[in-house]
Amino acid sequence: MLNGRLTGRPTPPTICGFGCIHLIPTSIWSRMNKLQLTPNTTLYPVPVVLVTCGAGDQVNIFTLNRIASCNAEPPMLSISVRPSRASHDLIDQTGEFVVNIPWPNLELVADFVGTTTCREVDKWQETGLTTQPAVVVAAPMLDACPVNLECQVRHRLRLPSHSLFVAEVVALHALPDVLNGRQEVDFEQAGAGLAYRAGVVRERPVDNFQPDALRQQIHRWRDSQ
Repeated sequence: MLNGRLTGRPTPPTICGFGCIHLIPTSIWSRMNKLQLTPNTTLYPVPVVLVTCGAGDQVNIFTLNRIASCNAEPPMLSISVRPSRASHDLIDQTGEFVVNIPWPNLELVADFVGTTTCREVDKWQETGLTTQPAVVVAAPMLDACPVNLECQVRHRLRLPSHSLFVAEVVALHALPDVLNGRQEVDFEQAGAGLAYRAGVVRERPVDNFQPDALRQQIHRWRDSQ
């Protein structure tokens, strides 16, 4: 860019606010013919987490990708849940939940608990997942996940399709394997966490989703643990 005009010469390296270095020929921008598409939340990647909620004999687990960090002090995050989901009422009633960040090898589990409902399936029996009590909230933590964030809801917002729960992270637990030298969670170092691509579950088109086949896979995974 020179005096507001595009040139064919590469732009000098620039560093964005996240520390990334960019070197992009400005001529590329002049060749772009963008199409206007139907509005949607096209973000990539986004995290995939396993959320536990409820208490006592009414505890559920579900997969969630509508999650974001939204405040630094105190640490807060937001999740969006459809009111039709069984977990929605559990979170709304208790005002608590736990965000469990999975290892990549839990992708089958994420698929299964995200495509079944506790109204019809005993997810705990099917997956063999185990839990341990949280320190602050009533919802349990997943043993299989290296990082667990205990959350208490501070704000609720009803949106057209989802309910937005803004929650404070009141306790954080992590395995030593995922910590760096400063005792901070380092996902790149640990290789932890999953990513979700819109319209695809584990690189598999949603149109080809076969719940019975997935159940057989999850049983094989459970029995191998």
